[in-house]
Amino acid sequence: MTDEEIKPYVGKPVRVTLADRRVLAGVLRASGDEGHGHLHYAVVSDPVVAGEGREPVQEIIHGGDQIVDIEDASGDPAARL
Repeated sequence: MTDEEIKPYVGKPVRVTLADRRVLAGVLRASGDEGHGHLHYAVVSDPVVAGEGREPVQEIIHGGDQIVDIEDASGDPAARL
């Protein structure tokens, strides 16, 4: 997907399908190109195992071309922090 297609979903709960067929659910974040020509995205979600001291889980996505599909997941508790 292009950065323009992804941009409306940044900061929102999403379900993301990646080119390697993994599906991630969480809040989509974006950061700059950091000098190598593509934006980085991250899907951040609550830890799989809840408990004191557990931090949210983050998966970094190197460029929008790694994203095949994005769906609004605002109604999915797995996608909200």
